[in-house]
Amino acid sequence: MNRWTAERWAAASGVAFTILFVIANVITGTPPHYNASPDKIGNYLHDHHRSLTIQALLAGVIVVLFLWFLSSFAGFFREAGQRRLAMIMLGAGVATVTLAAAGDALVIASARLNEFEGPGAASAFYAVSAFFYIKLFWAAAALAFATALATYRSGLFAQWFAGLSAVGAVLFVLTGCAMREHGFFSPAGALPWIGFVGFALWVLVSSALLVQKLAPAGTATPAAAPAT
Repeated sequence: MNRWTAERWAAASGVAFTILFVIANVITGTPPHYNASPDKIGNYLHDHHRSLTIQALLAGVIVVLFLWFLSSFAGFFREAGQRRLAMIMLGAGVATVTLAAAGDALVIASARLNEFEGPGAASAFYAVSAFFYIKLFWAAAALAFATALATYRSGLFAQWFAGLSAVGAVLFVLTGCAMREHGFFSPAGALPWIGFVGFALWVLVSSALLVQKLAPAGTATPAAAPAT
C-alpha cells in the first residue's frame, strides 16, 4: 500500500527546495562582494556564466517548490483554526520568494549585461541584487514568527518547534538589518550567509515535520470489548 499521499508529497516539496537551494548556491563558487571592484565582479560573471545560467534555471524550480510547500504548510494551520496566522504565513512566504526571485533576476541580468555592456553596468545590477536578498529576510521573519505563534496556539507540532521558529524569526530580523558598509553586519559579511543557511534549515525541519504529521495511521487501535 502506497503511504505517500498527494498531501505528503506536497509537504515534502520543502525538502526538495532545501536540496536544490544548496546545489544552486554551491555550483557558482564564492561570489565577490557586492561592493567589489567592477573588474572583479565582471571577471566572476564571465568565468561563471554557465553556472550562473544553471543557477537561474534552478531558481525557477526552487520558487515552484517553495510555493508548493508554503501552501501545504499554511493550509495545515488554517484547517486547525489558525486562519489569521495562516494568512500571514502565506503572504509573508510569497513576499519572501518574490524578493528572492527579483534578486536572482538581477544576478542573471548582470551576467548577460557583462557580456555585452562590460562590467560597469553589470556590477551595478549585481550590487543591487544583494539588497533584494537582504530585504527578503524581513518577510521571512514574519513567516517564522507567525509559525511560532500558530504552533504555540494550536499544538500541531511539538513546542520546541515554536521555539525554533521564534529563534529563526530573530535571526532573520538581524539579517534584515545587515546594511553596514563593511563587516559582519554588511550585505557582504557573514551574517547574510548565516541567515540563508538558517532559513534553508528551517524550511527543511518544517517540511520534515509536516510530512511526518501527514503520515497515515499505521494500524487502528482496536475498540475495547463491551462489558458483559
